[in-house]
Amino acid sequence: MSRARWAAAGLLTLVAGCGVPTGGAAETIPASDVPYGLASPAPTSPAPADPDPVVEPGRVYLVDAADLLVPRPREVEGATPEERLGALLDALAAGPTAEERDRQLSTALPPEVRLSVVELAGGTATVDITGAPEAPAGQASRRAVAQVVLSATSVPGIEAVVLTWDGERVEAPLPSGELTAEPLTRADYAGEGRPAPPS
Repeated sequence: MSRARWAAAGLLTLVAGCGVPTGGAAETIPASDVPYGLASPAPTSPAPADPDPVVEPGRVYLVDAADLLVPRPREVEGATPEERLGALLDALAAGPTAEERDRQLSTALPPEVRLSVVELAGGTATVDITGAPEAPAGQASRRAVAQVVLSATSVPGIEAVVLTWDGERVEAPLPSGELTAEPLTRADYAGEGRPAPPS
């Protein structure tokens, strides 16, 4: 045998001797022989809980001594914008608190007025006014409408307000005195109020 063939035969013998054994069936290792922790499933981290949604307090707008509208916070409850708006309008109709009256805050809305949400669609709320024997006139009328519009649009998701009186749609006065049947927005009455304080 030549030296080259001898070397090749020796290499094959060495490789065969170092091979992975293939005989015998797989054996199950008793649990008692497994090192501690290896047989336990890996712990899974619990899914993070959804944070509670942050609900900002609503704001009602009241009249101050300078005849400007000022926002005052009100805690209102409700799972939907419509429910929150209904609660906020109830608070607005109730008027200023004793502490707010001490600060010379008042309202242009009549004492017996009731404000209710008729519909909320596409960011526009229809608010019905009932209970008052007659609507305010002149500047008081414009201020009362501004109170409703600014208060209602402080609720996230509400961009405009349509007013009805005992179920009948009414033309509402703008700050200029002009009447409009169009939906009323915060921008329409921006000059009537003081800015809301930062949250």
